[in-house]
Amino acid sequence: MGTKKLGILFIFSVLVAFFAGYFIEQVIPVSNTNNGINSISSLTQIFQNYYYYDITDAQTQDAFVASMEATIKAYGEANNDPYTRLVANSLSVAPNGDESFIGIGVSFVMENLDLRITYVYPQGAAVDKLYPNDLVTGIVVDNSPLYFSTLSSETEVMSYLSGALDETKTLIVLDPDGNENQVDITYKEILTPTAYSLTMPYADLSYIKITKFSGYVADVTPGTSQVFSEVLNTLESNSLMTDPSTKTLIIDLRDNPGGALTALHNSNQSGLIPGIIQQLFTYNVEKPVFEMIPRVGDTRTFYGSLSTAKPYQIVGLVNGHSASAAEVLASALSSYGGYALYGTNTYGKGVYQNTINLLDLNNMRYSLVYTEGEWFYGDNQNVMTDPLTVNQIEQTGIHALEMPVYGGEVQTDEVSTYLGSYQAFFNYYYGLNTMNSLRTDGYFDAATQSIIETFQTEQGLTVNGILDRETANAINDLYMARMNDIQYDNQLQDLMTLLES
Repeated sequence: MGTKKLGILFIFSVLVAFFAGYFIEQVIPVSNTNNGINSISSLTQIFQNYYYYDITDAQTQDAFVASMEATIKAYGEANNDPYTRLVANSLSVAPNGDESFIGIGVSFVMENLDLRITYVYPQGAAVDKLYPNDLVTGIVVDNSPLYFSTLSSETEVMSYLSGALDETKTLIVLDPDGNENQVDITYKEILTPTAYSLTMPYADLSYIKITKFSGYVADVTPGTSQVFSEVLNTLESNSLMTDPSTKTLIIDLRDNPGGALTALHNSNQSGLIPGIIQQLFTYNVEKPVFEMIPRVGDTRTFYGSLSTAKPYQIVGLVNGHSASAAEVLASALSSYGGYALYGTNTYGKGVYQNTINLLDLNNMRYSLVYTEGEWFYGDNQNVMTDPLTVNQIEQTGIHALEMPVYGGEVQTDEVSTYLGSYQAFFNYYYGLNTMNSLRTDGYFDAATQSIIETFQTEQGLTVNGILDRETANAINDLYMARMNDIQYDNQLQDLMTLLES
């Protein structure tokens, strides 16, 4: 089950990093599947005629969806293709915008019908109320507990969790120590911009972060190309176009899994503003910025739109989680624009996906996301075999650490699979070097106890030398604060220092 974001109207499935977004935003009309039942009708008929147990309509439908998912998975695995998959979206709710959502502000995975918290959005309604690895098992309705395990489906669970702005709900939460608590959370708007700028410590540097590429949906979301355009226009008005030969724009594509093609290029579709590639690069009829070659159909070529190049310098910042459409933009910066890339090598996703709607069943729309073809940059190059040239700047510090996730109390002489991430955090936090650093293998030794006691004393916590929930929550708060403060982003700081020198 993929990670999910809790919003006002619907919970969207979100897969890990580079599997998340499909590259091309084009939906082929629904194919005629006759509800798909014919493909398993013979087997189902046998069960209905001879099986000891009664077969309900719901079981038949569930079996069909399972067989469809298994078929798609088998084809994907046979071709080492992790991007082809079956997706399901509810038809009973309106689409949710990518730039913000109204909810409690968490990501989660479903465990049966419970919600395992994986991430808490900074500035969200759940901050200081929920933490990673908490399990939301129910909700209080009319002053009585309603446990999700008593419900029939994920859709029913989400119907109870959907909420409006300023609405307060009481969640039933089981923490990693096994304690059940009731937590009141008031729903709020959580901003999740797909493109934004940050104030730089140097006057000649500007910065735009692109988290993913979202397409325009009328009355729902403006799309990343629109958001990027607004941010870029503001930066150009305030700084970049004033003595532009001395200015540099940093475009940060780190951890960007890709997304909608229309955010990069509008493909001359009416009603869409120019994509980011059209906003940044010049038009050259003899040199496309990139090409897409499907197995069936014609090659699609994409060009820039500017008559003259931007008068300021541009650099890209990438890492191993920059994939798909993020790599298309990175390749355009490097190969077409002649701009330097910094950071670490990109993921290398040289294929793109398309979507076919399969059928609507039980108020759900099932769609096939499948790999359609390859994309190329430069002189017929593909990032799978021709990696982008990146000037290496390794990430260090807090951003190089795995987020510590609490799994229950640990104390002296115990071994824990998750303790090692806390030991690594203490090594970073206290600047412990090779000579005096803690072990990070998850064994709770005397040195680990001593450093926890020191931390508990400094933070005004109960000093017991145990990694308990109170201590773990304090570490999580520090971790999240530093992860969202650019002064602790060593890779970005090193790039700025390099550019200034």
